[in-house]
Amino acid sequence: MDPRVYDYIEQVAQSVVGLDVALFYQANPGTFDTAAGVALRTHRDVGEVEAVLARMTEHGFLESFQRGDGRYICYALAKDPHVWNLLCLLSEAFLDRPESRKEIVRILMRRQAELTAARRAAQAEEDSRA
Repeated sequence: MDPRVYDYIEQVAQSVVGLDVALFYQANPGTFDTAAGVALRTHRDVGEVEAVLARMTEHGFLESFQRGDGRYICYALAKDPHVWNLLCLLSEAFLDRPESRKEIVRILMRRQAELTAARRAAQAEEDSRA
């Protein structure tokens, strides 16, 4: 798998929801929508989608625009060819290459297990202080 795809999965996608949102923007590059709209289109929880959109914006994959006197934030794919190329590589790795798909799923599962363990440890520490 291309190291850029690996880095994207680790640093930006970070979850299955993150992968779904990235693949959504690759399949629908002209999308200009709010977090609620993207969540509806990807059939994901809006809170999880908001976190992914924030990371994608922070890393330069999306641009954010305030609308309705700041009541709404809309997101659009950045107009950088490097962004498009990386999302195409990600899509190809996940959709067209079974071995890469397995590796991506393993990365996301490992990351989820690490987050779950960290949450449990934090909860145990909090419980012990109470």
